[in-house]
Amino acid sequence: MLLIEQRRNIKTNMTKETFQKIILKIQLINTKDHEFYKLGIDLSQYSEDHMIIIQELMEEVFNKEQLGWIEWYLYERESLLKKGKPNKAWKKVGRKKVEICYDIDSLWETVCEAGQQADFDNRLGG
Repeated sequence: MLLIEQRRNIKTNMTKETFQKIILKIQLINTKDHEFYKLGIDLSQYSEDHMIIIQELMEEVFNKEQLGWIEWYLYERESLLKKGKPNKAWKKVGRKKVEICYDIDSLWETVCEAGQQADFDNRLGG
């Protein structure tokens, strides 16, 4: 049991390149599923198992806040039905609002910052 608990606490350092590939592939899968659905073909019963596997693996690498940003970028950033402008996310830097998560590179930066904050909070016992 101790070995299992130790494994749960291991976080893999993912490279930016690997992160970009994963995000692009997930976006491609979602786009293909949507295109098939528009043709009357529902592949969700097949793709859902793959997405569950991907989610489980992502949970091993990222904390809840990081996953929240990744999921927002993948599933909520696009406007409904992919019409109109994408939704935006902001953070405060001093008195200025700065847009975040507007592309994969800025998502990566936000995810890294969320990981650093979580590491800091864990060291402080919070």
